[in-house]
Order: sequence, then structure tokens, then C-alpha cells
Amino acid sequence: MMRIRVLALLLMALVVVTMFPGLALGASQDFRVAVLTMRKMTTPADLNTLEGIERLREELGIEIKIVEAVEIAEYKEQVLAVSEEGYDVVYFIYDNFLEPVRELAPHYPHIKYIGLWIDLGDDHGIPNLKPLFFKPEQGAFMCGVVAALMSETGKVGFIGGGINPGILTFLAGFEAGINYIDNGTELVVSWANTFEDPLKGKELARSLYNRDVDIIFQVANQTGLGVIDAAKEMGKFVIGVDVDQSPLAPENVIASCLLDHGYATYDSVKQAYEGQFNSKQVYYGLEEGTPVIAINTALVPEEIQAQVADIEERIIRGEIAIPKTTETR
Repeated sequence: MMRIRVLALLLMALVVVTMFPGLALGASQDFRVAVLTMRKMTTPADLNTLEGIERLREELGIEIKIVEAVEIAEYKEQVLAVSEEGYDVVYFIYDNFLEPVRELAPHYPHIKYIGLWIDLGDDHGIPNLKPLFFKPEQGAFMCGVVAALMSETGKVGFIGGGINPGILTFLAGFEAGINYIDNGTELVVSWANTFEDPLKGKELARSLYNRDVDIIFQVANQTGLGVIDAAKEMGKFVIGVDVDQSPLAPENVIASCLLDHGYATYDSVKQAYEGQFNSKQVYYGLEEGTPVIAINTALVPEEIQAQVADIEERIIRGEIAIPKTTETR
């Protein structure tokens, strides 16, 4: 009789584990996450992040609070506040919050800190901090390949929101992709010095298009939306960033450099929820199975699409090294 009872209990436990896998891995039913952002979440990348957040809420029932720290003076204050509130995960976006997290994380060893766009490597010395980073040079490289193959004038442009290491990585990859095709395509670079001004982006784009540039890669957040508007008005091609921006201009956006913030958010928090958290650096790119480019198949010929796929395989096999820096300005 005792053996029958034990078997019955085991079967009941198996049913619970099957229906609620998180419980089997030590996840709490009231798992709470605080998301720290430095701005209103309105940019394409931020909206993509929100998709990952909603997926966590809907699929796993995780309670998530979004905290906007728009002033520099608030960064440490907000990291401290959510840490004191005892959230299971403090998820922060961009390195604005990194120094406060470095300082405070050791004092809250029970909290898991996850940082998006943080590149520290594995030996950063903070056991409850997990850094996440993309490989923007890969998607930018593929966009450079497409631009060089698609340009009819032999001149393509790059408009950056500002000169900083992150944006220069995009430029380095784009330039390397153009050079890889090696068909004489010229690169013209312009800087908006703002990520928040669509009118400035539109003005710069019109100037480049009027100088015989027929494709522009914009890496400028809101400013980049003005670049897309200029392409629409002037009947030119443009390359988007962060998410697939072809719906904004289906006849003009030939490709987009993808940085799937939503997937990174969902993937990292889900692992923490399921008890699989560790402090190892994660890089999202082709080798990890992450798409890095969205091609508008209605505009890009099939032979170019095939060439892109072949080059991606070469990158995965380690046959193509993509630089992360450039002296081009």
C-alpha cells in the first residue's frame, strides 16, 4: 500500500512539473523584474524590448515594472531603489546604469542583475551580473554587402546619430561589407550629432541623395526616421536599423540591420526565471543563431539574397573577420 501511495505522489509531482516547468527549476510564482531605462521607450529598439517584456508577462506570468530614469542623477538612485525593493531581477538597458550596478550589486547578492548592451567579458568579477551584447558589426557588414551590390551610382551613404564607440562599430561593419564586395563603391559619411531630431536626419539625407548617393544606412534612432522620410519623398533606397523598418517604407527600405532587443530581453530573463542564471557574457550574433539582417525580398534580387546567405555562412565558419573599429569619420 505504501508503495502505491509513493507512486501516486510521484505521478502527481510529474504532472505539476509538466504543467509548470518553472517550479521544477526553482522559479517563484511571484517572480518580479524591474526594467531600468534612460528614456521614454518610444524608439524602434525600445518598442522591440517592450515586445520581449510583454512575452515574459503573457507566457510566464512574470511581474515586470518599468522604471524611467531620464536624468543622470537618477541612475544610482533608481538602481538602489529597485534593489531595496527586492526584485528578483534588475534588468538595465545601456551602460548608463553600469557604474551604479557595479557598486551596488555586491551588496545585494540575492538579486540577479542583467545588462543589455554591456560588454565586459566573462571575467568581470561580479557573480550576480550578466552582461549582454550584440554583434552589430555583423548586421552592418551584411548591409554593406547589400548596399554595394544594389547601388547604381556607386556611392552609398552612412548617417550616424553621433560619434561614439557603438555607432562606430556599425560604421566599421558597413564599410567592411562594402570593401568585401570590392566593386569600387564609395562610402560617404555624415553625422547628425543627435538621435532625437527627424528633421535633421531628413535634411542630411536629402543632402547626400543630392550628391548622387542612392542608398543610405541610418543608425540614428529617431533622427533616422527622417532619413527614411527623405528616401520616400525622393524615391531613393535606405537601410534601417534595430528592427525590420521596411513597413515604414516598403518601396524604399531594402534591408535593416537587426538587433533583437526583444529576444535578448526574453531569453535572458526567462533563463533567470528558470534557475539558469550565470554571470557569463552573452553575445548575440550569427554564431548564436540570431538573425542580423532583414532583407526586403520585394526589392532585393534573389541572386543578391543568395549571396548574402552564403556570406553569412562564411562568417559563421570563421572565414570572414569583421572589424569593430574604423578611422573613417
